[in-house]
Amino acid sequence: MPNEPNEKLTKEEVAKAQSNYLRGTIKEELKENSSHFNETNIKLLKFHGVYQQDDRDTRQERIANKLEKEYSFMIRTKLPSGQLTGKQYLQLNEVCNEYANKTLRITTRQTIQFHGIIKGDLHESLNEINKNLITTYGACGDVVRNVTACPVCDIDLDYSIDLTKIAKEISDHLLPNTRSYYEVWVDEEKIDLGNNDEEPLYGKTYLPRKFKIGISLPHDNCIDVFTQDVGIIATEGGFNLLIGGGLGHTHNKPETYPRLASELCFTTQEKLLSILENIVKIQKDYGIRTNRKHARLKYLIDDKGVDWFKNELEKRLGYKLESFKKLNDFKTTDHLGWHKQKNGLWYIGLFIENGRILDDSKKQIKTGLKEIIEEFNPDIRLTAHQNIVLVNIKEEDKNKINEKLETYKIFKEETVSSLRRNSMACPALPTCGLALAEAERYLPNVIDELESLGFKDEVLTLRISGCPNSCSRTPVSELGIIGTSTNKYNVYVGGDFQGTRLNKIYKENVSSQDLVGEIAKLFNAYRENKKTDEGFGNFCTRVSIEKLRLLINH
Repeated sequence: MPNEPNEKLTKEEVAKAQSNYLRGTIKEELKENSSHFNETNIKLLKFHGVYQQDDRDTRQERIANKLEKEYSFMIRTKLPSGQLTGKQYLQLNEVCNEYANKTLRITTRQTIQFHGIIKGDLHESLNEINKNLITTYGACGDVVRNVTACPVCDIDLDYSIDLTKIAKEISDHLLPNTRSYYEVWVDEEKIDLGNNDEEPLYGKTYLPRKFKIGISLPHDNCIDVFTQDVGIIATEGGFNLLIGGGLGHTHNKPETYPRLASELCFTTQEKLLSILENIVKIQKDYGIRTNRKHARLKYLIDDKGVDWFKNELEKRLGYKLESFKKLNDFKTTDHLGWHKQKNGLWYIGLFIENGRILDDSKKQIKTGLKEIIEEFNPDIRLTAHQNIVLVNIKEEDKNKINEKLETYKIFKEETVSSLRRNSMACPALPTCGLALAEAERYLPNVIDELESLGFKDEVLTLRISGCPNSCSRTPVSELGIIGTSTNKYNVYVGGDFQGTRLNKIYKENVSSQDLVGEIAKLFNAYRENKKTDEGFGNFCTRVSIEKLRLLINH
């Protein structure tokens, strides 16, 4: 074990150990007349799917006026492979109207987030969500987070395996055991369960850090399988497993870094859950608990090696693992547009810019989706590109839905530019406490300017994060933008469209006013020097960062 008794554990580890299986004093603090929670309960709330935040637009002014911060809360649901019924979506929409900031946000892990909920409405919000058979339990915190999978592989004609069902099985199998969540938010009466309240998988201190699992296919890597702690790739006869992916890092700390997952083994579906459980247990037992910046599985893999990890896993399983099977090249798709289903019905994927479902002066996404779902009753799928898919639509309803999409100015496949279509941003300011710069509020303007310069038809993945935690999976994009401080960004190039290669730093601390100009120079160099059918990321990798700079400064 890496942590000796005399080593100092992080505050998070102490909080978990003393939490009575994630209860803390959350229920008691909910009854207090205050706007926020104490430091320990803030850490425990994450396991319940809740983040305490404050409005950073007003923070400095309130401090200057000797007022407390303007606290609010973010709630994140847990939806394996991003599946909802139409009725569930409408109920979440009502929760949003009643308690949140009137917007819903689709995350890059296929879930829904609510922002702007005040402490006094937390219990009612979570209680309502659970009444609709949706949970937020384990959507955040040091456990296995939402399990991602291609959201349409059970219905699309081009798919032969239902990964959505497997994602649900994995999620259920690796869910925490404690009843604390239900006692606090669903008003379940506390029962003395003796040892049954313990965590056979997670123990008293759960995992050292968050843990992400995603399931993919080589011909559709829409969930960025190489960025997962455990990536599962469906192949002939079973699954290839990858381990040790993760994208978060810290500026100017080279001991932290993004990493793509490494090949581990092949397994059959019958053995999959057992293998995943034991992988999680190894991370629980050996992951670093004295330094949260070095606590993810990727660092354990690099510290001890893939061979060590595989040997440890085989010891626990009691058998030798099969070798990773060779795969064909990866492809990816965003599932936008109309597609016929296996059952003869149709689905349509709709572009939701940066995942934000709202009404504004230009478009009425929120109102339009509500009206379409109420009238036509489709089921809902959320994608890892922050888009929404309406499924099980009758052919005779397609034109009526198209008319409503036009009326409410909701982006369809043919009405969104290629550049915008392949872009993503994290929420960043004003709600995220970690953000160093703007992202979601800034990217649409960047795209507008680039489109006006004639770049709307460029096909590349463009992603921006307000900080290097990279919630928009920036390090695997062809053009990545990561905030370093107010109005300053690092620019990265050289990932590939399929999400199988990390990008590299091109330019540091570019000001927001210069960013569009810098991107335009890159695009022009690409246009003038690319090979036939060569993608932007492949071009940047081929010519190298150094030569790219020379080309642009020539």
